[in-house]
Amino acid sequence: MNKVDWASRLDPFSPGPPSSEAYLELRQGRTEAAAEAFQKAIDRDPYNYKNYEALGNLQRQQLGDPEAAVKSYRKALERNPHAATIISRLGEALLSAGTSDENLEEARTHYEWLQARGRIPLRDLYTLGKVQTRLGEPEEAIETFEEAKERADTEPEESSSDESRQTQRRAFLDSLDLAIADALVVEGSFEEAREYLAQSEAEQAPAILTLLNDDPVSYRQSVFDAPIN
Repeated sequence: MNKVDWASRLDPFSPGPPSSEAYLELRQGRTEAAAEAFQKAIDRDPYNYKNYEALGNLQRQQLGDPEAAVKSYRKALERNPHAATIISRLGEALLSAGTSDENLEEARTHYEWLQARGRIPLRDLYTLGKVQTRLGEPEEAIETFEEAKERADTEPEESSSDESRQTQRRAFLDSLDLAIADALVVEGSFEEAREYLAQSEAEQAPAILTLLNDDPVSYRQSVFDAPIN
């Protein structure tokens, strides 16, 4: 009998032993067993949000089950409604579970809650703009993307030796340029979108500009068909 089993038998009502067992199983790559152990911990203490959150992380990242993760995160959020990290992960799980209007609306609600309180991560701000675009709210999306650009521009510059981070930052700014062009197309502002793409430094901008010139209707539809995250 290992230490975790022994502790669990000594205190059969504590969520600690099965929670420890879950992390041990995770370290050994036994994800299904880890999920079962987290569920045991939840059964022992259904009011502890941390085990719901941990189970949701496991379901989303290792088990590839975003629908189950959504349920776990919702339960975690019921017990800790102001946890920014859980709200962010719930939004991501919702979008991974599918881009139905229901999922989009709920994800937007969560991201806007974070935004209104100044607690939204930069990457989630970008995702919020994409969600707003998909919901047919291009003006709001453009405002969100511009806010993300301003934040990205005002963040401290990385040292010149850190080329990887600078490359990531440049790629993020390029993604924002393309996202703004998408929102302009959804809005019907084709000429403004052309001008935006023409001045963008994004590598994909010329090809997208060609598509916009050749078939703006197909381009607009592709915005609605593309995955969000």
